[in-house]
This record gives sequence, structure tokens and C-alpha cells, in this order.
Amino acid sequence: MAQSPNQRNPEHDSRKGKRLPRRHTAEESQQWVAARNEEIRQYLRDRHDRLEIVKTTRTASGQQLDWIPIESQPGVTKVATPPDEDRSEETIGGDRKVDAVRFELQTARTLGPSGTVPIVRKPIDQINPGVALNDWLAKGVHARRLRPPDDPAGDTAPDGVEHKYGYTSQRVPCFGTEGSINVWDPYVEWSNEFSLGQLWLTAGEGGEKQTIEIGHQEYRDKYGDWVPHLFVFFTTNNYTDPGNNKGGYNQEVDGWVQYSNQIYPEATYNTLSHEDSAQYELQLKVQLWEGNWWIRVNGIWMGYYPGSLFDANGLQSAASKVAWGGEVIDAEHSGTTRTDMGNGHFPEAGWRKCAFMRNLKYQASRTGAMNRYEPVTWESHPLAYGVEGHFDNTDSWGSYFWWGGSGKNAAFN
Repeated sequence: MAQSPNQRNPEHDSRKGKRLPRRHTAEESQQWVAARNEEIRQYLRDRHDRLEIVKTTRTASGQQLDWIPIESQPGVTKVATPPDEDRSEETIGGDRKVDAVRFELQTARTLGPSGTVPIVRKPIDQINPGVALNDWLAKGVHARRLRPPDDPAGDTAPDGVEHKYGYTSQRVPCFGTEGSINVWDPYVEWSNEFSLGQLWLTAGEGGEKQTIEIGHQEYRDKYGDWVPHLFVFFTTNNYTDPGNNKGGYNQEVDGWVQYSNQIYPEATYNTLSHEDSAQYELQLKVQLWEGNWWIRVNGIWMGYYPGSLFDANGLQSAASKVAWGGEVIDAEHSGTTRTDMGNGHFPEAGWRKCAFMRNLKYQASRTGAMNRYEPVTWESHPLAYGVEGHFDNTDSWGSYFWWGGSGKNAAFN
């Protein structure tokens, strides 16, 4: 008998007994996305139902705030006392005048009842990330998302995510840090992408890495809008497992303790920087005080992360690294996002055209002594986003750097 010309697939044995993934229909995919969105919305409803709400108000921009007794926050038995009194930060004059950014409640005629603090009520119907709850709680998600409504391009993006950085850091034992972040309204291309400028305090290695982070962020799938917000974030396990007392953003998980009745996580601004015009900044300080990591914004102690969230190998008693910089989520697979870092200009643009971080210091001792920040710099994708350091500067800006970029451009696409 003549031998058959057919040949056996050499991959047959390696695939034997394995189930190949089945392609999902469009209807099945839509059902999956709808189920994931409902999971997130129900999670937010459940958190809201736990609150002991005394009053509900709206800011001028329409943000809804639930006011709760300060002692009723999850895990709080006694509210801690901050390191010192609130105080206004000085405005820098001269050729490079910068003002502190103003938040909505700082100019509001009325605040919540005495003894209460604000908790943001998310615009649930506007949050449609189409990912699992843990992905949404994490710092960066994996999903197809929408462009901003004023973008003429298409309305879908491929799956995938990548973090890009313009970053400075110093490895040094420290008990806090302070400095200012110039605030703009960056263009963000997709709703599951974000653009931020922030500080990091870090300790621990590998899966035990722990961080406290605070800064300025635009992130449609997190906040339900295309405007920048103040944010806080923490992780106790190197970003691997978000959840109550483990890690997450703002007041989406238990951990953060709100103290101020004027400035709060997710707050929006009345003032932002504009090219060749007035410049505004977010003035930040983080300090380990009596076992808790306190955060001060524009001279006001906003709240704290309890030291009990962290362990001895992490941030319980000190940080081992301080960092300041920009970060962008790039959800593109086949190319590069057009999401801005900073304000979309590269560092060489300079004053009133490019974003900056200035007067950067770290706390060198428990008693509060501050040292000049003398970091190394790193650009993960220098053709897309950059950093230009001036860490030996001696004028009123102290240690500072320019940062930002446009993402996709003629040199990097």
C-alpha cells in the first residue's frame, strides 16, 4: 500500500489533553463586561451603605460628598493628632511666581457639620471600566476603553497596559518628604489610561514592598470624568493584592483616615496652570508622626495612613527610598499612547510651558530635620517622556526638576 502523503502535526503530543481557549462571541463579551461593571458598582454601593451619613452636599462642579462623623471611619477607635498646626504655605515671588492650587471646598461658603469629614460618592453610572473588581482597585487595569468625547479618533483600544515613567529617586532612610508638584490638566487618550505626578515613600523588597503615594492624577475609569484629581494610594504587598487594609486608592478601600474637612482624596481644583499664564502647584508633605504616616496638602493636614497597616520589613517605622516623578499608563499594543505626562511638553520647554516639581526635601530624622533631595533620574521611554534635574540649585526653588512629554510623536510612535 502506498504511504499516505499526509503528515502528522508535530504539536499533537504537546497539545494532547489540553483545552484550547474558545473565542467568545460579541454578545458573550458584552455580558462579561456588564457583569464586571455591576460587580464594581455593587462594591461601591455596599461601601456607601456602611457609612453613617449626617449630611450630603454637592460641590460647585457637581461632586457629591457624604459627611460622616470623623470617628465613624472604618478601623478608627480614636483619631490621631497631627504633628503640628495647619499653616498657609508661602507663595514664591520673583520671576517665577507660583501660587498654591485652590480646592473647591476651600472657596465654598459652607462645609459639612462640625465633627464630620467628607467622603466622595462616586458617580457610579459613569464608571464603566469593564474589568474585574481587583483590577479596578489596583494601580492600572487591563481593558478596552473609550477615548475622551472630544477626540476625533476611534472609540476603542486594544487590550494591554504598560507603565511609563519620568522618575527621580533617592535611596536613603527617611521619615517623610516634602515638595511641590506643578498642576495642569493633561490630555489622556483612553479612559483606562492615567497621567499623574506624585511622590512615593517605599520600604521592603519583592512581594513585601510597601508604598505610600500621593499626587495629582487624571483617570477616567477611576473618577468618572476627564479632569485631574488629588489622590492617595498605598500598597502593603507590592501592588499584588488590593483590598481593605492591603492597598488601593483614596477611600475605595479601608486604610486611609480622613482628618480635614476642606481637602480630601479625589478633590478637584478651582485653579490649574496654563501655558504662558499663571502657575499653580500642589504643596505636599508626608511625615511619620507617633506611628502614623500623616499627609499635609497646601499647609493643611488632610489625614493619615495608620502605621498598623504596615510591617517591620516595610513602612512601619521608616522608609528606605523617596521618589518624585510622573507616570503614565499606556493601553496601546501596536503603538504608543498620546497621553500627556505633566502637560505634554518636554523638559527643555521650561518655565510656564513645562511641568516642574520643586523645593524637594526628605526628612532625615524622627525629630523632623529636612535634607536636600539629591536623586538619580530615570526615563523609561525618553523619546516619549523626559526629566531634567536641577538638584544643586541654590535659589528659592531649591532642588527641582522639569518633567513631562507628549507620548506618541514623530520621534517615538
